[in-house]
Amino acid sequence: MVKTDPPDPNRAAYTAGRGGPVPTVQGLPLLKPPYGRITAYNMNKGEIAWQVPNGAATPQNIQNALAKLGLTNVPPTGIPTQAGLMVTRTLLFGTEGGGGRPLLHAYDKASGEHVAEVTMPGNSSSVPMTYMYQGRQFIVLAVGGSPAGQLVAFALPVQGGGGRGGGRGGGRGAAPAPGPGGA
Repeated sequence: MVKTDPPDPNRAAYTAGRGGPVPTVQGLPLLKPPYGRITAYNMNKGEIAWQVPNGAATPQNIQNALAKLGLTNVPPTGIPTQAGLMVTRTLLFGTEGGGGRPLLHAYDKASGEHVAEVTMPGNSSSVPMTYMYQGRQFIVLAVGGSPAGQLVAFALPVQGGGGRGGGRGGGRGAAPAPGPGGA
C-alpha cells in the first residue's frame, strides 16, 4: 500500500503499490518457504490434494545464504516464479517461469512426485502444449533466446508395445525425452 502524498480529498488515503521484491534478511526472503509452489486440488472434496515446491529445487542464492547460516540439509524451497503448467491424463508438466532455470518438469498427477526434468535451450516464454503425431505424444513450448526465441518439442516415451504412446499423458511415470523437433 502507498499513502497518498500529498493528501487529496478526491482520492483514497492509500492506493495499491506496484509490488516489488520480497525484503531479505541475511540473504533469505522474509517470507517462509516454499518461495514458489504448485498446488493440486481435489475438486470433488474441495481440498488440497498435494503441494510441491515449484521447480523441485532451491535456487543457488538461497542455498548460499542457508550455507552461511550453517543450514545445509534443507528441503527444496522452490523457485519464486509463476510456473507454466499443463495437465495430461497422468502427468503435470511445469516450467519454472521467467526467473527460474530452463527446465521442463514432469510430476505424477496423482501424488505430485517429481518424475523427470529435461533441460531446454532457454527459459520458457509460454505454457506447455501437447499434440499427437503418428501415434506419438509431444510436449511443445516456446522458449526465449537470442536473437529470437524458438519452439521446442519433446517426445514422450512410447509405452508398452503398440507404439501409440499410451494416449494423452502416456503411461504412469512417462517422462519427456528429447525427441524429433515436431511436425
